[in-house]
Amino acid sequence: VVISSGVASDLTKLILLDSLLQESKMETVVDFHAVKEASESGSAVILDVRGPDEFKEGRIPKAVNVPVGEITSAFAMEAEAFEEKYNFPKPGVEVKIISSCKVGGRAAKGQSALKEAGYVNVMLYKGSFMDWTSQGGEVEQ
Repeated sequence: VVISSGVASDLTKLILLDSLLQESKMETVVDFHAVKEASESGSAVILDVRGPDEFKEGRIPKAVNVPVGEITSAFAMEAEAFEEKYNFPKPGVEVKIISSCKVGGRAAKGQSALKEAGYVNVMLYKGSFMDWTSQGGEVEQ
């Protein structure tokens, strides 16, 4: 099989692009240690997307709460109205956000909703609060 240099170059570009996309997909899921570091350092917003009652019962330290069903409307709000309603500053679209819930299902929906709202640095804590507590993570109430 003979491949012209132009086709080979395009094929190389596609392989490189696919490799980069695979890397970016891997980076969108974080583990206990990454969340613990974010909680301790404030390097990311830990967004708990559970309902307010679940959130009050116990949460990852420094986590903030916007229920998953409110994400689209909440992150479309003006910054001042957002902060007044949710009691924390509305993050900018490039701020690192970790989406968390109880076991990961709602967190994945939250991650998707934030990406659709234009947020570009959103990660999923797949095991979420159950993983946090099973690994001995501190619980804030």
